[in-house]
Amino acid sequence: MKISALIIIIVLCAGKISAQWILQGGEIDAKILRGMDLTYNMDYADADRTFDSVIALDPAHPSGYFYKAMVNFWRAITNTDNTGYDVAYKQELDDCIERANKLLDSNEFDLAGLFYKGAALGMHARIFAIRPNWQDAVGLLLGDAKEGVKYLNKLEDKLPGNGDIVFGRGLYNFYVEAVKEDNPALSPVISVFATGNKRVGLEMLEYAAKYATYSRNEAMYELMKINYIYEKNFNHSYDFAKILANKYPNNSTFLHYLGFCQVSLGNVQGYDSTYRVMLARAQARKEGYTIKQAREAYFFIGEAFLFNHAGNIDSALYYLYQSNVLNYKISPNEVTYFGAKSELLLGEAYDAAGDRKNALYFYNRVMQIKDTYGTHADAERFMQSPYRR
Repeated sequence: MKISALIIIIVLCAGKISAQWILQGGEIDAKILRGMDLTYNMDYADADRTFDSVIALDPAHPSGYFYKAMVNFWRAITNTDNTGYDVAYKQELDDCIERANKLLDSNEFDLAGLFYKGAALGMHARIFAIRPNWQDAVGLLLGDAKEGVKYLNKLEDKLPGNGDIVFGRGLYNFYVEAVKEDNPALSPVISVFATGNKRVGLEMLEYAAKYATYSRNEAMYELMKINYIYEKNFNHSYDFAKILANKYPNNSTFLHYLGFCQVSLGNVQGYDSTYRVMLARAQARKEGYTIKQAREAYFFIGEAFLFNHAGNIDSALYYLYQSNVLNYKISPNEVTYFGAKSELLLGEAYDAAGDRKNALYFYNRVMQIKDTYGTHADAERFMQSPYRR
């Protein structure tokens, strides 16, 4: 079936399917949707309590355990250095699968059983996006993710065009091929066991972002990330970043992508404003705002001062220096984007201030580190001829 035909069928089915896609209904469904909003806005403690109340109302149902795991998934996304919730995350997914299995033992076509088992297996696989290890990613794609899609495919037969089911299938389609592209040596091995289609995956995620009941925000998050990292479609990534950051203003990941998109699109005023919010929250030690967010914010505020011709050079030097200091606290033995770029921009800022001695000092520092981020060419150029705004 051609992609366009698939999407037409999905759209035609969407209207009648949405009305029947409330897995528990009433008070429980309202709690689930409220708990998801709390999660995305990083009100994790309240989200935990909300999903605990879902479990208390229906302990035999898999939903509460699945969404408890989702809270820990987002704890990990918004603070990747904190692995303290990983064990609980995996246990909650196992609890979800156990209860889904009981539903499927009674009825192999139980909608909740199929949905939550497929979704929980997929969430097992999504862990590689939080703890990036490509060997684990390959194993999860060939194992849990592939198994999870089987349940979603079975559910698709019963509820064709359901946005929440389309989301999981879209993720699988896209990331199977993305992992192969990122690991060309492993691509032949992966292809024997799993195949996908990135374009179909993207169309499915776009559909889920419009029509899913439970995974609409997840679909927008993935589209924001995929369009920025893989597709280099910064405008489309920015579309989703604006929606998510406006809807959930406390979320540090949404703010990060909003700022990165503004940087990539040359919106200096926009990213200067975004990163001032991020820096204030990092300085206040808000949950999900760590030294890494501070490093990022200092860097781009300093860049904004430097690249804005009316910007204060002393302020540019201050913010870039703070970013550089934090970088060496975070990654003392690693060449990072913020380390290499902050030293290059410090050289440019000193040139703009008329301090050629310090400018050359930082250009030389740039030349002494590996050219991972393409900083050598600019450093060499400005060593020959001073940077001018």
